[in-house]
Amino acid sequence: MSATHLARGTAAYRRATLALFCAGFATFALLYCVQPLLPLLAAHFRVSAASSSLALSLTTLSLALCLLVSGALAESWGRKPVMAGALGLAALLGIACALVESWNHLLWLRALLGLALSGLPALAMAYVGEEFDPDALPAAMGLYIGGTALGGLLGRLLAGLLSDLGGWPWALGGI
Repeated sequence: MSATHLARGTAAYRRATLALFCAGFATFALLYCVQPLLPLLAAHFRVSAASSSLALSLTTLSLALCLLVSGALAESWGRKPVMAGALGLAALLGIACALVESWNHLLWLRALLGLALSGLPALAMAYVGEEFDPDALPAAMGLYIGGTALGGLLGRLLAGLLSDLGGWPWALGGI
């Protein structure tokens, strides 16, 4: 084991795995939170059900297309700064989505959100492989993957609950 690798049981390991779990959670909650809101978005913006699905489809598409770009940026700027910047930008874009009044602006913001979100899945596993002790890898990867799964599930659920309380803007802003 290298002295620079994060070993299971240390405070640094706990902080890093908690951060990975939360980052995975946030990424997939922001990605999928719009899914239960599609009927509300269709009604509010007076678009068809098929058109409302673009709010999720464009985000997913831009995330997929930008995975390679995020990997290249990380080679120049480092993995941690790119992941932190991606999540910070995603949070701002998520809030901006809650404030728009134009369907086209919402779609542009959701596409940019996908671009920002690509900074995490593209780099998280490489970060784990590079920073963690080999014996700690399975648990660290499992926590990240668990965070993504829980984020996808609870992002949808919480958005639905928040929309019942205050409509789609509260749901997007809350997530």
